[in-house]
Amino acid sequence: MLKVDNVSVSYGDMQVLWDVTFEVMEGELVALLGANGAGKTTILNTISGLLRPHSGNIYFLGKEITRIPAHRVAELGIAHVPEGRRLFPEMSVKENLEMGSLLPEAKKKRKETMEWVFSLFPILKEKQNQEAGTLSGGQQQMLAIGRGLMALPKLLMLDEPSLGLAPVLVNQVFEIVKEINRRGITVLLVEQNIMHALKMCTRAYVLENGRVTLHGIGTELLNNQHVKEAYLGI
Repeated sequence: MLKVDNVSVSYGDMQVLWDVTFEVMEGELVALLGANGAGKTTILNTISGLLRPHSGNIYFLGKEITRIPAHRVAELGIAHVPEGRRLFPEMSVKENLEMGSLLPEAKKKRKETMEWVFSLFPILKEKQNQEAGTLSGGQQQMLAIGRGLMALPKLLMLDEPSLGLAPVLVNQVFEIVKEINRRGITVLLVEQNIMHALKMCTRAYVLENGRVTLHGIGTELLNNQHVKEAYLGI
């Protein structure tokens, strides 16, 4: 479904990604892992069309999308739930969800998609008329994911969905991500919570200093000595 092929990205004179290559097959839940500053968010922003690589190519469903504008990337079926949620705080929960369904096909199915989102996140239905900025951190993360789902994506990209959440909410968010994937949506997950991500993903890529240094099946990487020492403290 998605192929990132030898992509390098710089911010001005500072290069942050070097020849990054990975792929996501339809129906997979693929994790992109690494420490803070490894370049994970930069990769998602590049796939989304918010950044332009200075070399390499990106393909989605066989079509090159390397340099098309961000709104066209969204139209092709890629939804990006950014780090930090980026909600509209003074708009209601329902209005935030509606903002995720502005593409023509998504708009046609807005009502039924919203009911599905409410089935995944019952608390959002309960608080649908409340301002998004007044929700708890966990509820805001649920709303951000729900808004991404409202676009009816073929590929859902999640950037650090567990960031800043209490442990009980982390577990809840990861269960929801697994359920979304079980329902047929391909997921590319960026995470610093290595243990959780490796237990749930189909495959994973480890990014260190802007380069992919390891990849493999999630459960196998849990037993990798470097992963144990560098990320799991074992």
